[in-house]
Amino acid sequence: MEPLHPFYERYFDILEVAFQPIVDIHSGITFGVEALLRGTDTLGYPSIESFFDHLYENNILYSFDLVLREKVIQKFCTLEGYHHLKLFYNLDNRVLEMINFSKGNTYQLLKRYDLDYRSIVFELSEHNEIINLDHFTKLMKHYHDEGFCIAIDDFGIGQSGYKLLYHCTPNIIKIDRFFLSSIDKDPKKKLLTRNMVQLALLIGCKVVAEGIETEREFLICKEIGAHLVQGYYIQRPTITTTEIQLKYPHIIESLLKDKRCQGDKNIILKRLEVLKPIVIGDSMESLLDLLKEDKEIFLVPIIDAAFCPQGIIHEHRLKSVIYSQFGRALTQNRSSNLSILETYIETIPIVDIMMPLEKIIELFSLSPSAPGVLIVEASRYIGYLSARVMIEVIHERNLIRARDENPLSRLPGNFRINEYIAQMLESHSEAIIVYFDFDHFKPYNDYYGFRNGDRVILLFTELMHKVLSPDYFKGHIGGDDFFMGTILNESIQFETVCLQIQRLIQKFIDDVADFYDPKDRERGCIISEDREGNIKEFKLLSVSAVVIHIPQNSPFLTSEDLQRLFVVEKKNAKKSPKHISIVDADGVSIIESIK
Repeated sequence: MEPLHPFYERYFDILEVAFQPIVDIHSGITFGVEALLRGTDTLGYPSIESFFDHLYENNILYSFDLVLREKVIQKFCTLEGYHHLKLFYNLDNRVLEMINFSKGNTYQLLKRYDLDYRSIVFELSEHNEIINLDHFTKLMKHYHDEGFCIAIDDFGIGQSGYKLLYHCTPNIIKIDRFFLSSIDKDPKKKLLTRNMVQLALLIGCKVVAEGIETEREFLICKEIGAHLVQGYYIQRPTITTTEIQLKYPHIIESLLKDKRCQGDKNIILKRLEVLKPIVIGDSMESLLDLLKEDKEIFLVPIIDAAFCPQGIIHEHRLKSVIYSQFGRALTQNRSSNLSILETYIETIPIVDIMMPLEKIIELFSLSPSAPGVLIVEASRYIGYLSARVMIEVIHERNLIRARDENPLSRLPGNFRINEYIAQMLESHSEAIIVYFDFDHFKPYNDYYGFRNGDRVILLFTELMHKVLSPDYFKGHIGGDDFFMGTILNESIQFETVCLQIQRLIQKFIDDVADFYDPKDRERGCIISEDREGNIKEFKLLSVSAVVIHIPQNSPFLTSEDLQRLFVVEKKNAKKSPKHISIVDADGVSIIESIK
């Protein structure tokens, strides 16, 4: 390469490199860092884009880029644990147009700094107008064929995004900030982003949610299936390498607060098949030896040095080579493509262990050629689920749910109720949850007997189905305690739900009176002994309800918080003439707003 002109060499005394971490969205562990150029404004350029436009117009874009690469790599090697991190490097998509563009320069740089070539992720952006799509895909293919990881930056804002995916599938997609800004408040953005993530998962791409600035945005991106996250909420770009952490405690804290049902995870872990993986770059002999050792193995997961899965190699892809006349010799010939593991890799859905089982099944069903899914935890491969095992997992979970069903009311029990609450809290949607508790049920049960007590429970169950919308979730906590919940939207309004609950309370009070003898009904009470043996009057049955309104984007709550709130408000509901207490998530009464 020709040396850079001295005029431009002085730029490097002014320009600085900042790093911004990219972390695993399920663990808060740093996956890599993006290198960002700083100081172009000091040189008199209004933007970084205009600076690179100048380099391009003066035909020194590639020469400058190579010097910049070394500066970035040199600084990257000062980060703690850099050997386990990825370096995201922004590559101007016009470098291939430079007449001095040549192959192998990046390999030489990496060798000089003892870095594996898989440590580098070249980011190509749609930000610059892609006039020649073939030219752009040629650049992608060039670095992809050299073994480098490729990321599409600013995905979704250009005109050629999906064409790029079709012509040359990248390893990573970085969804543009436009789609993620206030995603917790914009259902349309959430829908579009969810579809982008699903598409990426199906073609075997990792997804980075870029430009995340709030905890709410972070949690929505986690909910819809993004693998990685980057933005001010994690950390602002910094030129001080010691500020880059291997783990981010505030992210871990957010994940702990955002508790969700662990039922699916536990069921999956029980049946997870831990297939021995092969590290990409290993020899074909090691793969063939592994298959030879265990006759039961028919596919092998392929991972990188950081244990991130890259796909699978299925035995059937090897048969045509292995069993041909010179097949074994060809796989040992280093100059043949048949000796390279990458030649045989197939994409397969890669899902996090925390993903709901329904989502895992959905992704698998959309990948008709996949034999199963690879499971990761904190981006690291932990096992494999075959189609057969997934059916078994669903069957086991359905059995658990069936056992959880209350035998009298046939309503879901505590397992499903807790699962519903966890998912509802995770959605950060506006919602209502209601706890129902009968008043004076024990005296009635003691006086009229358990059979009549069961009739009362069945009456309330029937009224729940009749009075409340079929769209609401209804559960039976046990005994005379019931549960109801619903997400609020344009068709399900807060006031409407509260009025239905009030009608349910009154309907139960009216109908349950027929379960008393005429003299007790006329007297308005039963006369019986209390627990101390004293004769006492007990009022007729009624039911009290605690209605908790959870606003959209409310402060973090857990199931335990809601249970404590219910215990406190149950006393207020029983004292109320209308047998109801309506509060917000902070326990502040809002019953006056309901007419």
